[in-house]
Amino acid sequence: MPANPSLTSTLPLNNNTSIPQFGFGTCASATCTQSALWALQHGYIHLDTAQIYKNEAETGEAIAKSQLPHDKIFVCSKLWEDMYTRQGAIDGVEGSLKKLGLKQIDLYLIHNPRPGPKARHESWLGLQDCVEKGWVKSIGVSNWAPKHIEQLMKEDGVKILPAVNQVEFHPWQQQRELMGYCKEKGIVVVAYSPLTQGKRLGDKVIVQMAEKHGRTPAQIVLRWCLQKGVVVIPKSDKEGRIVENKGIFDWELKGEDVEVIDGLDEGMKGNVGEWDPYAYE
Repeated sequence: MPANPSLTSTLPLNNNTSIPQFGFGTCASATCTQSALWALQHGYIHLDTAQIYKNEAETGEAIAKSQLPHDKIFVCSKLWEDMYTRQGAIDGVEGSLKKLGLKQIDLYLIHNPRPGPKARHESWLGLQDCVEKGWVKSIGVSNWAPKHIEQLMKEDGVKILPAVNQVEFHPWQQQRELMGYCKEKGIVVVAYSPLTQGKRLGDKVIVQMAEKHGRTPAQIVLRWCLQKGVVVIPKSDKEGRIVENKGIFDWELKGEDVEVIDGLDEGMKGNVGEWDPYAYE
């Protein structure tokens, strides 16, 4: 984590580019264009979307309405499993570019490991092709276990190590094995559902910590994530919450507070979404 992190602080990626450590998620957004526009207007510079979210066009509309140049915004999208072939990946990226209204996407991910080794390999080759074409700056994966990355890197034609692995991460699901592996390999972890979709913010430990620091439970959880060195992409369709979520940069959790929150880990039992990276071959 940068020494004095801010809303625009970045973490280095393994291909000499970087990723803003704080972003805005659009999954299941009911008002994507307006919500993403609010985020950009309030200083967010990192937007996360995906083919399966069916809101790439709405995300692109928000970027256009913001009137911010693309070089001031970091955009991530993801390939869905119905396009896991080499040509499918190329077509998928081209489609995302058109919907987003961009000439280049900063980060493009394979959304999940489910279709198996052959499909993952072929789609990765397609994403490498897109890097060579200049359509994508960085490529990575989502919901992948270490075994999937190890398997991919042994395949013919694979030249690029994933830059990021986007997974569910929060105090109740700390992904410790995966975190250790990614740190060793220089792969940045991006935390989706960092606020557990709101399901665990009433936890008494978090509530007490919030009262202690004069912060909200969401701010406590996001600050803890930030201090763990991950990228966080909280999502909200409420402008007030979008503003609240960014209020994590002028203070910090001390060591003893971090240790208390560390103790909340439930392993994979803490999963609030549908993905267990270890469940797929």
